[in-house]
Amino acid sequence: MDTRRESQVRPRSARKAVALPTAVIALMTVIGSATPARAENQTPATASATVEIAIPMGFLLYESKATRKRLEKSVVHTRMRWRTSDRLGEPLLIDPCATRKQTDKGRQAARTITGRSVSWDGDYSEQVIVYRNETAARAAVKGLRSDLRRCANRNRHLYRVKDTRIGHEAFMVNMWKVASIDGATVMRQGRTVAIYTSPSNSDGPDNPPRWRAVEYGGIEARKMAKKLAGTPL
Repeated sequence: MDTRRESQVRPRSARKAVALPTAVIALMTVIGSATPARAENQTPATASATVEIAIPMGFLLYESKATRKRLEKSVVHTRMRWRTSDRLGEPLLIDPCATRKQTDKGRQAARTITGRSVSWDGDYSEQVIVYRNETAARAAVKGLRSDLRRCANRNRHLYRVKDTRIGHEAFMVNMWKVASIDGATVMRQGRTVAIYTSPSNSDGPDNPPRWRAVEYGGIEARKMAKKLAGTPL
């Protein structure tokens, strides 16, 4: 009798012992299949955390002129042909070493507007570059200053620099190129660098330049510094 009872009990206990691991395995399977789905649902949120920087349309001072299709009149009443570029690798408007390529690092957005005159009255241009942080922007300005010292007198060009008080840091550049003289102002406000170029009435490389803001884009640079202080990029 005892032998039969043992034989009847063992199968039940064996079935219960097998059922428990099966339930655990099923539960683990459900949890395991749910985990990837939850990770996939988090992927878009993670991706959206990285926000791309874009310069708003119409933010630059010369942009209204550049968007018009017909020939424009500048402040010196000469006809201009405007070109706008959002290319991130556009060279700096001031290129003393004639590299003709991007030499700074850390750019996240850029817009360059150039106005070429139909006559010989000079060209106007505007460039706004946003860097990943203020450190990268300062490094870009420092690199441009270094290039201006290193290539101050090269390829029949002559560059003179004078500091000015605009934004967080700024300086003016007198650029004598063979037979033409241009002025420029480089300004940094936070992590944004703006460059303006315009014709200059300086007396040439043999005489000290007249550092007048109106001839170096300084007025435009001051307007942009104030704009960036109110609406940082």
